[in-house]
Amino acid sequence: MVQMSHKQAESIMSQRGWLSHMSEAFRIRLLQHASLVKYHAGQVIFSPGDALGGIYGFVEGMVIIKTAPPYATPRLIDIAVPGDWLGEDSFMTGKPRRFELVAQNESWMLHVPLETMEQMAAAHPNDIRAFGMISILSTDSLLRIVHDLQKKDVSARIASALHRMSWVTHAPIAFSQVNISIIANTSRKQVNSVIQQFVEQGWVETGYRSITVTNPLALRQHAEKDAMD
Repeated sequence: MVQMSHKQAESIMSQRGWLSHMSEAFRIRLLQHASLVKYHAGQVIFSPGDALGGIYGFVEGMVIIKTAPPYATPRLIDIAVPGDWLGEDSFMTGKPRRFELVAQNESWMLHVPLETMEQMAAAHPNDIRAFGMISILSTDSLLRIVHDLQKKDVSARIASALHRMSWVTHAPIAFSQVNISIIANTSRKQVNSVIQQFVEQGWVETGYRSITVTNPLALRQHAEKDAMD
């Protein structure tokens, strides 16, 4: 992976996701305290029950998100896309981590410590609302996941999953068919068959352990046909 600079990371995160909706003054306050961190493949960023901590902004690479109710083992539910911020639960609740982040390959994150967030909120009370927006955007993402999983057609669920993972970037998705089957709630055999159909349609291309979405609009339209039936 190409080396990432702090300036590059700030530019990416300022143009996508939560931070792009915040005021310039807020972005400046936040980013001046953010550190750029590189994680290696398989490295756990944090897990349920871990001590309180700050937020992480996903810049580049691949980071998977796992969660489950307190009585169950965390399972893969989605992957982060550039511009996503995660880990605000400790700030909002004052309690340990509630889900798990794992780097699937070499990944870059911006990290803002919990202490910095608390200091910002103390000096600028409206910053609490700004941090709370991360949870609102996360809820929107979870609503879409539930909506996509309720689609009866297997190919619609797979199309939805691929679209969610690729809509902000044209980079290849280094994601196994097993993981796609988990996210789309189907079998690996069905994933393989459907992806071959998408290749024939010209919507995706496959490479060595990777999938590149070439026509995200077609995937979205195919996925939404199920909702209209």
